[in-house]
Amino acid sequence: MPTPSHNPIRVGVVALTDLDDPNPLSGMPYRMVNALRDQGIEIVPISAELQTGTKRSSIDRAARRAQSIHTRRTPLWAKRFIDELMPNRARQSVLDRAAAHSNAAQRSLQSRLDAGESIDALFGCCASFALCSLETELPIISFSDATASVLEATYRVRAKRGNAYRKALREIDRQALANATISVFPTPIIQSSAIKDLGVDPARTRVVPMGAHVYPDNPESITAPSDAPSRGSCKLLIVAADPIRKRVDLATEATEILRTRGINATLHVIGKGTAKSNSSEAVDPVGPLKLSDQTDRATHQALLRSCHIQVLPSLGEAFGISPIESAHFARPSIVSDAGGLPFVVLDGKTGMVLPIHAPANAWADAIEALTSDPDKYRTQSAHALKRAREELNWDAWGARIKQLIQEQIRLI
Repeated sequence: MPTPSHNPIRVGVVALTDLDDPNPLSGMPYRMVNALRDQGIEIVPISAELQTGTKRSSIDRAARRAQSIHTRRTPLWAKRFIDELMPNRARQSVLDRAAAHSNAAQRSLQSRLDAGESIDALFGCCASFALCSLETELPIISFSDATASVLEATYRVRAKRGNAYRKALREIDRQALANATISVFPTPIIQSSAIKDLGVDPARTRVVPMGAHVYPDNPESITAPSDAPSRGSCKLLIVAADPIRKRVDLATEATEILRTRGINATLHVIGKGTAKSNSSEAVDPVGPLKLSDQTDRATHQALLRSCHIQVLPSLGEAFGISPIESAHFARPSIVSDAGGLPFVVLDGKTGMVLPIHAPANAWADAIEALTSDPDKYRTQSAHALKRAREELNWDAWGARIKQLIQEQIRLI
């Protein structure tokens, strides 16, 4: 860990969630804040959360009403009906919520400055709602794991919303990125979307890959190459909070095909699974695991260590953290070519990348190819671990973001 200087950089982190909670937004804000702290940066929380029990502005009240209309518990069809029936109201609900979060961030930042605190720069993780109308002379470094356009293409729940609602989200995203001094993205495909879909100046964008959420407790205990799968034992892993988008059923079918070929394959499913996966003899349904639960974390680590290959035949993936987690345990992954996955897994080097529409038997073929060629598997195992340790980790991410922050501070 770097030793902080006598005058460490102080960064205001604009967040819509509790920075000490490892669960929101797939743990990204939590991981990023800790990565910056490990670089010797002092963190100043700038809360953009909407507070309850206090006097609120008219915009805050409107945002609360809009949020109640579009609550997560409202069925998707009902949200779409409201969107189409009242497009102006749907659009305004997004703008009101964004304005309320930006107002909250503005108040939090101003209170810090009024109290005499020094802040050198601002950093926001997936905080478009808070950054879109934030007024400050401080440099803003924004990190987004996806653009609004990519989210529409990736998540069914977003794609099925009304057009006015989706356009408003793109508008907020565009405003937030225009307000940022530097916009950082985890893969070139997200960077390209920001440039082409949202008009961001390419010179104000950077690509910095993220790290994993689950690591070995003792990284030095992981060596490469790891033991290769065989026809007698081929343990597969899929991590799928969304079993439909991640296509757990396709992975299940591929595992069942392997068994018909005489390969003793078992698919371990982290997540709620599907009716097909939960009833298949080829599947071990692990169930959902929480990052903050120590027992769940130990279970996850044990599976990453013991499973030979991670599979992810996802229909949409902005980045893809789970293959990185396997790589830190010296395990290659087989993934689809959706979104950022071909950047996370290098085809033929740290795993294999299949076309998104490849059928189950093609996935079975790919798994069998690694099972039948131990030398190829071991080579990919070694390369996966090497890249994970050199590039795909939070220390590397933190060092690069610190460098970007320092560059912007010097330009003031």
